[in-house]
Amino acid sequence: MSERASYADWDTAAEASQVFEAELMALRLREAGIEARVIDQSYRQEPIPSVRALSLVRVLVPAGRAEEARRLLAERADLPEDGELATEPSEDS
Repeated sequence: MSERASYADWDTAAEASQVFEAELMALRLREAGIEARVIDQSYRQEPIPSVRALSLVRVLVPAGRAEEARRLLAERADLPEDGELATEPSEDS
């Protein structure tokens, strides 16, 4: 990412070309206790080829946690072998 955008007290932690990619990154950050917002700045009008400047989705985090968020997203995250995420049992179970 060559240029990181800032929005008031929020900084860009990551960029993606698809909303679902950004949402997955934001979910990972939230699970680590970092507040995250997804800003879809993409513009799509068919038939137009995928142009980076027109297909940009940003993941924003509080400015004070931006470096931590970038480090977390840079780490490899393996999925469980069974495809299920570990969840704590509820009191109803």
